[in-house]
Amino acid sequence: MPSFRRKPIDFVVDVRSRLEFWMGHLEGATCIPAHKIADVVPKRSDITKDSRILVYCASGARSAAAAGALKSLGYRKVTDGGGITVARAGYEP
Repeated sequence: MPSFRRKPIDFVVDVRSRLEFWMGHLEGATCIPAHKIADVVPKRSDITKDSRILVYCASGARSAAAAGALKSLGYRKVTDGGGITVARAGYEP
C-alpha cells in the first residue's frame, strides 16, 4: 500500500492539468484537475468519505484548494502533499 510520510494512502490525486500530468507524476496517481475535483471525486464509487486521499500539484496552491474542497464535501482523511517535489520526497509507492 502506498504511503505518504509513512501514513497509508488509498488514493493519490494529481490536481495539475492533464499536460502537466503527462509530463510526469507520482506512481499510481490519478489526474483530476483541481477545478474539477468537487465534481469528479463524489461520482467515483471507489473513493469514500473515509478514503485516505493524497492530493498534490506543482507548487502547493492547487493542492491546498483541492484539499479544502474535498474536506468541505465531507472527505475526512485528505492530505495536502503540496507541490510535486515535496510530495515525491514523502511518497512511498
